[in-house]
Amino acid sequence: MAAELLVPIEVLRSHIREDESITKSLSRLARIFKVSTLVILLRFWEEGLIAQDDFDLTWKSELDRLQKYVRAGDSGGNFYRTTLTRVSPRFARALVSHTLEGQTLYRDAFRMLGIQRTATFEQLAREVGVAG
Repeated sequence: MAAELLVPIEVLRSHIREDESITKSLSRLARIFKVSTLVILLRFWEEGLIAQDDFDLTWKSELDRLQKYVRAGDSGGNFYRTTLTRVSPRFARALVSHTLEGQTLYRDAFRMLGIQRTATFEQLAREVGVAG
């Protein structure tokens, strides 16, 4: 079973704190094992560490919490911010300036920035303050 590979029960048991609420345990253990809180909750239930009624209530609560997070519209990131983090704003600004001035080929700039479309390049130029 995949859950046993992701969250071995003996390792899970060694991390359980008796004085901790189920909600705090789920969050802490999910970070330790790098899985969702639902996986941890399922492991608790499979191993008899939580009663069925508590499992049902907590499962519904966690599912609602995760669905609210998804509905909040987090798209997973901003391409331009990620690009500027990866290549640095200073480098991007210099490269975009040199490209617009004709000192660097668009093909080379696109390759160095990891972009493929002119529209994306133009938006990046606006992001770094090179083009209005």
